[in-house]
This record gives sequence, C-alpha cells and structure tokens, in this order.
Amino acid sequence: MTIRHLFWPAVTAILAIAGALEVRAAMGETQTWDEGIHIVAGYSYLTLGDYSWNVEHPPLVKIVSALPLALMGLAAQPYEADGKRKDQVRYGTDFLYKNRRDADSILLAARSANILLTLLFACAVAWWTRSRYGPAAGLAAAALCAFDPNLMAHGRYVTTDFPVTVFFFFACVLWVEYLEKASPRRLLAAAAALGLALITKFSAVLLLPALAILYAACWIRRPREFPVRRAALAVATLAATVVLMVAVVYWPETVRCWRTNVPQLSTLVVRGNPTGEILFYLGRKLHLPAHAYLYGLNAVADHNAGGHPSYLLGMRSDTGWWYYFPVVFMVKSTMAALGAALLLLGAGLWQAWRRQWVSPMTLGLALPPVLYFVFSMTSGINIGMRHILPVYPFLYVGVAGWLATRANRRRGVYVLAALAALQIGECARITPDYLAFFNELAGGPGRGPEYLVDSNIDWGQDVKKLGVWLDSHAGNRRARVYYFGNAQMRYYKIDEMGYPGPLDQKGWDAIDEYCVANVTPLQGVYVPLNDLARLRLRQPVAKIGWSMYVYDLRKPKAAAAR
Repeated sequence: MTIRHLFWPAVTAILAIAGALEVRAAMGETQTWDEGIHIVAGYSYLTLGDYSWNVEHPPLVKIVSALPLALMGLAAQPYEADGKRKDQVRYGTDFLYKNRRDADSILLAARSANILLTLLFACAVAWWTRSRYGPAAGLAAAALCAFDPNLMAHGRYVTTDFPVTVFFFFACVLWVEYLEKASPRRLLAAAAALGLALITKFSAVLLLPALAILYAACWIRRPREFPVRRAALAVATLAATVVLMVAVVYWPETVRCWRTNVPQLSTLVVRGNPTGEILFYLGRKLHLPAHAYLYGLNAVADHNAGGHPSYLLGMRSDTGWWYYFPVVFMVKSTMAALGAALLLLGAGLWQAWRRQWVSPMTLGLALPPVLYFVFSMTSGINIGMRHILPVYPFLYVGVAGWLATRANRRRGVYVLAALAALQIGECARITPDYLAFFNELAGGPGRGPEYLVDSNIDWGQDVKKLGVWLDSHAGNRRARVYYFGNAQMRYYKIDEMGYPGPLDQKGWDAIDEYCVANVTPLQGVYVPLNDLARLRLRQPVAKIGWSMYVYDLRKPKAAAAR
C-alpha cells in the first residue's frame, strides 16, 4: 500500500494519540495562572452579557470554552453584595473553587474546546498540505504540528495563544490562495479567517501588514491581474467581514454602544504609543464609542509599551530585551523545528543566490512568520514562548512542502520521516510536562531556569503533582510552599505553611519540613530576590513537573540520631 492509501488511517492514529496525551496531561494539572480569569470572563460574557472583564483579550475563545459550562448549572456573580467589583484573579478562583461543581470538572470541560481545536487543526493541516504538496507532506506536517511539545502545552489550556496560531496560519494561506486565483469564495474564506484571528487575540493585527505586503508582491509580478477595482473589493470585503464578526461576538456590548450614551473612545484612549495615537485619531474623526474591542486593543498596546517584569539568562527587566524571542526560539524549539528552520534558511539563501522568483504560496509561508517574529522582538512583554507560537505551523508546513516536492523527492521524504520521528521522540521524552520543554542543546528541562521562567516552565500548573509527591515521600501533605499560581492549595488538601522572612534566622533554623518553591519566585521574578535566597544555596531533592523544586529541611529525629 502507498502513502496515499494509508494517509487518512495514519492521520486518524496521529489524532487519537495526540488527543489522548493532551487529555491525560490536562487531567493531571491544576489551572494555570490565567485560566481562571479566562474561564469566568467567558462565562460572564455568555450568561450575563458582561464584557467588562479581561478586556485585554477578545472574547471568542473564552466564550467557546464557556459553552460546555452552560450545561453545568454554574453560578457567576459579577458584583459582590456591597456592589463593588471583584478583582479578576479572585473572581476566577471563586468561580472555580466555590461553585456548584468541583474545580477539576469545570476546568476539564472548559479545556475540552481548545483540545478539540488542536485535533481539528492537525487534521486541517494534513488535508490542506496534502492538497498542495502531496500525501507525504500532509502526513509529515500533521505529525510535526500534533506532537510539538510547545503546541501541545498551550493547546490544552483555556488561553488565546493556540487558537490565534490556528487562525493566523489559515488567514495567510487562504489569502494567498485568493491572490493566486480570484474568486468570491476564496476571498470570503480569507476574510473569515482574518476575522477569527482578530477576535481571538489582539496580536493578530500583525496580519494586516503581512497581507498587504503579499498583495503588493503579487501585484508587482502580475499587475494586470490586480487592478484597483480588485484591491478595493478585497479591502472592503475584509473590513466588512471583520466589523460584522466583531459586532456579533461582542453583541451585548455592540447593542450597548448603539442604544446608550457611552463615552467616546478618544476620551478614554491611552496615548503615548502608535496604536494609542491611531485609535485616538480615528476615535476623534469618526466619533467612535469606547467599544470593548477598541478599548481592549488600546489596553494591550499600553501594556506592551509599559513593559512587564521579565527574566532571561539570569537577568531581570521590566521592559524586556530585543533578543528575548531569538533566545526562546533557540532553547524552546524542538530539534526537529530547529532542523526544519535550518533547511528552509538554506533553501531560501540558495534561491536568493540564484535570483529565482518564488511562488506566491512560498512567499505566503515565509513572510508572515518572519514579520511576526520581528515585530515580537520589539515587544515589552517578554513572558513566554507562547507569544511566538504562530511561527511553528508555517515552519512545519513549509519544510514538508519543500522536501516533498524537490527534485530528489525520495530523499526528501526520508528527511521528512526523520524529522517527524525526532519530533515524536522529543514529545515522548517530556510527556506529560510539555510546558517545561527545553531542547537537548539547551540541556533539557532541568536547565530551563538558567534561561527562562514564567510561562516557559512554571504557570502554577503542578499542584496536583505536588500532592502526589508529598503522599509518597512525606506520608502527609504538609509542607512550606512558595507558590506561583492561583490554584488553591487547601482545595487539594495540601497543608501549606508560609516561609519566615529572609532575615529571620531563628525562623529558618526552626523549619522541620519539606520546602517547596516554584522556579519563577525562586529566580526572584515578581518577588524580592532575597525571599528565597537560602533555598537557592541548596540542591533540590526533587523537581515536580520541572516547575516546583523541593528541598529537604527536615531535622534528624532524636531516635535516628542515637
């Protein structure tokens, strides 16, 4: 039997294995730092029409994740008894841990939507790549996407990072298909993908210059096929589709802006950055209301301009580093991804040397991820490789297409098979702790904190694993814990004790328990550096999920000493 006959059975096997791994990992982890916020925000949007929560992220993913929760009879209360709003973090923890169903059931139900999306994406990548480059390329691209530890890590969480990766990729390739052959169906498909991306995460605005450059490149090569009329129709279709999708997804907010007297956007927008200035100008000229979508876009731009506490290579900063994401790419990418990047770089340099034109689709697979990566390097929010996830599908589909269609096709297929096998092996090695993946060149997850912390390793997800470890090693769930996250220790029956102050010598001398610390505060991020200085001088006896370090400060018992 040929690859063509085995294609769909093989894709089905990939989806089944990847799905089982993701569900297993999701069931073994507690909420990450942001998930409670996203879940309760989506439930408030869906059941109360309250779009004032978590405006820094558009609502689509949160609403979809909340759909399974609508059948669980949960309670959402946007206001406290005294009329004051709860803060986002406390509202999220109360929703998960003080509701009518147990927190783990709520969390798994909410995560199921994104897990399903990862499987649909792998299937769509397989189908689309096969249609363009053949069954070998489609199968390899599906395996590379499905078993990338970084994509698997974020594909099972209720966040916007993986969904925007999906829609970013398909917005680009569908747009190129429209540029290759104009048709209303292709234009509407590209417009819908763009709209989905823009109502998933605000960073998707980086699609706009990429799509414009792709259009210009095709116009330069074939000017007769791109008259002014076609450009006007394309811009009008994209704009109308995006506006319609924003209005529908934000429907209660849209109605509020339409029927009531809301403040003007220009009176609330925070200026001092390019996005803020553009929104201020458009708001004043067009008399735009302070719609939650526009206000959220401004909030993200202001956050990005102001920076965020970050960690890189032992350094700490509030404004980040231009080389943060290049380092992230080098240490967090799989060896298969790095190999694919080197192959494509070599192919690109060779074609540039020979001054050969590339096809529109080749340009479409190369230009958007490069632009996205370069723009990411200017960001002041350096907290995780999840912010460059959209780069990887382009990388995998690009290398699969190139190797499967080159002159020596058989050799290319062998290289693809080797890359896919390497990817699967790297995924198996880190299972189920995908978030903590670091490649072997970087020293693996054990050396991860030398390079990065925060959501690159430690997002508060390993509380369940801590409980299991304490049961087997301490005989009880009593420990001193310096935790970075929002999961509730008491909910998981962990008797959490605090730490003495850094200068409290007597307090530290009196400790007679296991001491646990997440690697993010252990490296002095978000907390004073000297809080855990005494632990950093010791060697941990265990690394739970690679994110929680355990130190044995128990004292020898008198009987044992005798």
